[in-house]
Amino acid sequence: MRRVNLINNDLRRLNSAMPNSALQKQTSAGASVQDQVIEAAVRQFMRTMDHAARRELEKHIRKAIADGRVKAGDSLTTGMGVSSRALDLDVTVYGKIEL
Repeated sequence: MRRVNLINNDLRRLNSAMPNSALQKQTSAGASVQDQVIEAAVRQFMRTMDHAARRELEKHIRKAIADGRVKAGDSLTTGMGVSSRALDLDVTVYGKIEL
């Protein structure tokens, strides 16, 4: 939770340091500076979540194997969720982990 708050604080500082007119300018590639800020913030958030989620999944898979609940060759349906009250967002994406 602390890292996510640090990322959010960095984004707030970046947004407050940049005037709105600068956020609306188009870059030479066609994307607005605002789009670039959003993409960078989401990319950083996802990178943080990727590492944290991966560690948790690996830890729980190892424990499940040790407890005999899963074994090599099993297919684990797993979901990852993203939610934000501010964005009215609550999405879960499902996939399979093949052991």
